[in-house]
Amino acid sequence: MRIRLFLITLLFITNTFAQSPAEADALFNDKKHEESAQIYAALLEKRPTDALYNYRYARCRYEMGDYKSAIKHFLSSGNRYPLKDYYLADSYFQEYRFTEAIEYFTIYTNSSSVNQSFLSDVNDKLRRARIAARLINRVEDVEIIDSMMVDKKDFLKYFKLSRETGKFSIQVVNNSDKGLTDLVTFITQRGDRKIFSDLGSNRTNLYSANKLLDGWSKPESLSQNINTSSDENYPFLMLDGLTLYFASNNENSIGGYDIFITRFNSNTNDYLNPDNIGMPFNSIFNDYMYVIDETLGTGWFVTDRYQPKNKIIIYQFTISEVKEYVPTDDIENLTNIARLKTFRKGKLKSQNIIDEFSRTPEPTEKHEITFQVNDTITYNSTDEFKSTQALKLWNEWYRISEDLTEKEALLTSLRNLFETSEDETDKKDLSAEIVELEKQVLKYRFLSNEKIREIRNEEIKYLKNLHLK
Repeated sequence: MRIRLFLITLLFITNTFAQSPAEADALFNDKKHEESAQIYAALLEKRPTDALYNYRYARCRYEMGDYKSAIKHFLSSGNRYPLKDYYLADSYFQEYRFTEAIEYFTIYTNSSSVNQSFLSDVNDKLRRARIAARLINRVEDVEIIDSMMVDKKDFLKYFKLSRETGKFSIQVVNNSDKGLTDLVTFITQRGDRKIFSDLGSNRTNLYSANKLLDGWSKPESLSQNINTSSDENYPFLMLDGLTLYFASNNENSIGGYDIFITRFNSNTNDYLNPDNIGMPFNSIFNDYMYVIDETLGTGWFVTDRYQPKNKIIIYQFTISEVKEYVPTDDIENLTNIARLKTFRKGKLKSQNIIDEFSRTPEPTEKHEITFQVNDTITYNSTDEFKSTQALKLWNEWYRISEDLTEKEALLTSLRNLFETSEDETDKKDLSAEIVELEKQVLKYRFLSNEKIREIRNEEIKYLKNLHLK
């Protein structure tokens, strides 16, 4: 029933947006990308090689976060549009195709029409892409036990650590230049040492202090090899007292915050130069608060990748004595694991207290549907598809529709919380989350409509070829 209503709505939308190029251009110039994209998509069905339509449609998909489709149409738009190489490079960057991103960022910076206002962003992403192109060749194959989306301000209380691991506390302060900033303190399991972040010159660095009879010693900068002109934060010292994990947005980061590892060298009485721990722990977003609980044989880290504002994901993973790396021969699988779009499932080794985490499986069995292929053909089951590509696209639509349903349910829940909340600060935070989630719902609705269009076109094309034979 839900699919039948959806198809009726789709037919109505298709008829409604049978509009002119001028209307598409007006919507595009008003930055109404969802609406203009639907018109450009219809125009491209009639003129698939038109450079302007491809460029404008690609820009719309780029602004909506559909970078894979944007790449396809930017490549079809020719060389008439000066910003094409910039947006194409950034689309490759967002898709973790870093070699291509480097190529097109370089082309853009060397062009005579380079926009000076973009140069700072281009040079930063070019730096990040070069680091990421190296790191993606060694993506660790991690077993994920559990994950949860929580409010950023509350993330630390979800770390269920054994007593032997040590203790954390967090203070949130207002940095005049960077807004709300976490100041994290880690105290070792024996309580004799703490490593913490603190503000200085509008950036966070790491400091150390030892426990005295009447308090703590005077804080000392942890190391010149660790503290830089960037931010260092979220420290964790392992039980060996030598291995330190922390997060930094320094010049070796591929996102905002990346997670780094260093070890104390007793010969030099200093820490070694830190190493980026790589993917999938680090991403082109913010990743931090990496903690190892050796008693439970599990680890934790935090990321804001693909999350609404003020929300983060906490991942819990199993610790392996021998690291395994993802084969590099399957690029799609490699990038999916690097982004944690897919992963191996694991469970706690010492305590069976968390159920295995799993994603919505791809539907491979027969599903009852109502899918109108054309005016005369309607499918009532997924096994009626003749084109394997059309069936694959239907499976993709299925996942999109499930995600859309979850986001719509979350949006309803947030709206209800907003209506019942009496705290003005909470209402302000909820309002920002609702606005961000509304944008995501619109994007997913559009993606769902586009996927239905692709399914229909693929099946009709296959049936025509079958008839010709």
